[in-house]
Amino acid sequence: MSVSYSSLGSTLKRATADHQPRSDGSQARLVVGQRASVVGLLVIVCTFVGLSALYSALVPLAEGPDEPGHAGYVFFLARTGRLPDQRANEVPGEGHQPPLAYVLAAPLVAWLPSNERVFDQPANPHFTWAGGGELNAVAHGSREYWPWQGATLAWHLARLASVLCGAATVVCTYLAAQTLIDNRRRATEEMPSSDFGAHPASFVPLLAAGIVALNPQFLFTSALVTNDALLAALSAAMLWLVLRRYAAGSYVRYALALGTLTGLALLTKQSALILLPIAGVAVFEHSWRNAGRAWHIQQLVALVLFGGTTLLVCGWWFWRNLQLYGDLFGLAVFQAEFTTQAFNVRSPAAWFGALRQLHSSFWGRFGWMNVPMPVWSLGVFSLIELAALAAGLRALLHKPGNIAWFWAYWPLIALPLLAGAWVVSFALTAGLVAWQGRLLFPVLPAIAILLACGLAGWQQRGRGSEKLTSWRKSAGFLLLGVLLLVALWLPFGVIRPAYTFYTLPAATAQARLGEATYARLGKPGDPGAELLGWQLAQPLHAGEQAELRLMWHARGRQNRDWTVFIHLADTSDTIVAEDNTQPQAGRFPMTQWVAGDWVEDTHTLHIPATVPPGEYELRVGLFDAVTNERAAVYSPRGRLMGDYHVLATVRVD
Repeated sequence: MSVSYSSLGSTLKRATADHQPRSDGSQARLVVGQRASVVGLLVIVCTFVGLSALYSALVPLAEGPDEPGHAGYVFFLARTGRLPDQRANEVPGEGHQPPLAYVLAAPLVAWLPSNERVFDQPANPHFTWAGGGELNAVAHGSREYWPWQGATLAWHLARLASVLCGAATVVCTYLAAQTLIDNRRRATEEMPSSDFGAHPASFVPLLAAGIVALNPQFLFTSALVTNDALLAALSAAMLWLVLRRYAAGSYVRYALALGTLTGLALLTKQSALILLPIAGVAVFEHSWRNAGRAWHIQQLVALVLFGGTTLLVCGWWFWRNLQLYGDLFGLAVFQAEFTTQAFNVRSPAAWFGALRQLHSSFWGRFGWMNVPMPVWSLGVFSLIELAALAAGLRALLHKPGNIAWFWAYWPLIALPLLAGAWVVSFALTAGLVAWQGRLLFPVLPAIAILLACGLAGWQQRGRGSEKLTSWRKSAGFLLLGVLLLVALWLPFGVIRPAYTFYTLPAATAQARLGEATYARLGKPGDPGAELLGWQLAQPLHAGEQAELRLMWHARGRQNRDWTVFIHLADTSDTIVAEDNTQPQAGRFPMTQWVAGDWVEDTHTLHIPATVPPGEYELRVGLFDAVTNERAAVYSPRGRLMGDYHVLATVRVD
């Protein structure tokens, strides 16, 4: 049955008022269907929370786009109790962001003593966004091993705020899809809306929620300290409310609710501007439907209430930007700080590469966009897209009346189009870095619902037998099962193995100390690094090489990249063999060490064949390769012992 758009509002209103449960067993099936739907949603939400918590535990800290800046924002709020000022570069990289997501996460950090509400995260000088051999964006110290403590624990707790926002996105996606199905069934006088399993459309809400919950990139993003997860949740809630515009009651409450959600979204991220026209049109359409075709004062009142509520919630933030930076968005300060490779808008190859990256990173491109998922796993999601698109085209070609529903549910189409336009505008402003799939997550619920509706469209040739109905449900659950297996494998098979840890857990390091020793090396006044153990196979043999393993413990940040020298000296203080290399052959320079790091460091000592047999001192120390200045060596009580430390007297045969 086709429904014209002009009569859609009155049809829905009449269907809602007149619809009564059937007396032929539909009421019983309705109750069973509602319970099954609730149980299914609960399973999907719990699965999402478990998976995203797993991702959060396995993804190293700061190994997500801009997470150091987002976490720095949270720690800054918890430490100072005020918003950052971009002019002072108080939160590098993210100080321009609206504060809502960080305000919500700050209490999860505030339990720390005030002097510990900071996280020292040295950047990796060898890291590049693309094409580099080093994937670690930052240094990962011993503090990141379980059990977490102090600021590391606080960072992980702040990540849980994103996990909860992601769960809210899943729930609101389900509610939005259920509203879509309910409205259409009522308008076309189909079966009760929650008759679970009797019609393929009844599985659409669960399938849409599952597509969101099992999107690996969304799981990864929800496992980080970020504002993307909160914006996705607010966008999903707004979509649900927009789709309820035919069934919603008072236009006043409707305008106030959408105004509040829009304001909160704009307090979360500037890309929430794409939600503004969607919400505004929905408010107008809702009041227009209630008032009839003729212009009525309540339409103006509804729009004023919507706009006024939005400004009341978020207007102060944009006024602050105007006062501090001279523009509403602080754009000039942002552009001065943040520039990347420009996007060549005239190049077809640039467009192809950008859209390809946007698509792959929508489903799974982890880390700082430098850890892609395997081609086969991306192919799974591409097949889902193609199947849904083919079913949608088939439905429009075979049932032209479906075009009316296309216009009736324009938000599902308009949101992705607006998000795409936003990404393009951001690319023109910030360059190639803008082509990231997470920037489409405000419209992830809409995309998931469209995919679910498309997939259900393959089963729309009547209700069929009970056996066929069972097969339809099984096919949907099988699809979600495949997505679950992919999402569960990726953190173990792709993400965690991509990162190298150059430090050891404290317990492991202490068990591998070998020969105990003590020397603290560093410049006067610096915390320095302690040498606590060493291992060397003895005796040594002339003409051969020996491996010396040192165990370092960092007391704090080092102020330079020291080089370790190993000397084998005779009784006349002549050096007969030596090695001069940075720790771990330069892979983990000392400027990346932070307090508490345990670093195992192996050096190869080549002993010339001309070295005569005898007793030799094995010495170790640090020197600056640029100035040749040596670090001082201190005893356990802080007494200066010289500029090298004698490990032992060893024999050369």
